[in-house]
Amino acid sequence: MFSKYLTLQEANDLLPSVREELVHLQSLERECKTVHHHLKAVKKGALEEVTSREEDIFLLETGVDFLEIQAQCYVSQLEKNGIYIKSIDEGLVDFPAKVEGNPVLLCWKQGEEFITHYHHLFESFKKRKKIYSTDDR
Repeated sequence: MFSKYLTLQEANDLLPSVREELVHLQSLERECKTVHHHLKAVKKGALEEVTSREEDIFLLETGVDFLEIQAQCYVSQLEKNGIYIKSIDEGLVDFPAKVEGNPVLLCWKQGEEFITHYHHLFESFKKRKKIYSTDDR
């Protein structure tokens, strides 16, 4: 299913960089929402000059596109390292691992000190369970 499974220790060791990346992604998302909100206002005709408005729309649209591409690049890079962002807003992150020989996702939420829970592949964060042991190598 996954090309790489992490041990609990490996996943916890990644948390400092995950915390940084998540904060950066959240910042990009806020900026993108702000620019998108401004774009909607401009499109509704908040500005009087048509030429100026068309230029503003183009600049704002390219700005949104650029921010979205940046965020996608960060997420892709994290996924290459076995880190899966489930929600940027909520700060939910999953790490593939094995428990009793079965693939699971170690789950972490922004604000938690360490990874202490997991859930099965097709379950959500709400169904997470306390980790008692993993199939660490």
